[in-house]
Amino acid sequence: MELVSKHGDGSPHRKWTNVACTADPWSFLIPPESPVEEADGTVWSSSYPVVSMFWPGLFYQVFVLLKPTTTEYYCNVIAPLEYHPEMKMIEFIDLELDVYVSDEGAEPRDIEEFEVARQSYPVEWVVGARKASEALITLGRDRSGPFSAGTARAWRDFVGKRT
Repeated sequence: MELVSKHGDGSPHRKWTNVACTADPWSFLIPPESPVEEADGTVWSSSYPVVSMFWPGLFYQVFVLLKPTTTEYYCNVIAPLEYHPEMKMIEFIDLELDVYVSDEGAEPRDIEEFEVARQSYPVEWVVGARKASEALITLGRDRSGPFSAGTARAWRDFVGKRT
């Protein structure tokens, strides 16, 4: 399975090529040291497992960063995803607005990038992005939904059983 991120104009952004399916049809495991390919050819990886969670029809996606001593979350505000089963690929448009959730709280990121990029987005993307960012910040601050302790514990248990 692959996760493919594109910019709003359709140009390549980032690609995760070593992605495993889970029992949840919209959540995927990215094992430690799995390559992440940037559009410019740069390749990097995380030293810890990451779970990518999607919700069809919603304007966000959450990476659960299962670090050794804590769980953090990097959330991409996206246009609704496209699933290509014949290619074993989920494709999404990164709208350049992110939210980071950690023990210190929830904070928006890349607001300036979004403000520039949104000029070329359809109105529904801009409205959806703003609502998604607000929802993620509220959920993150409240430690509810994908940011609950139970969700993190369940993913840690899942990863532990695979190793």
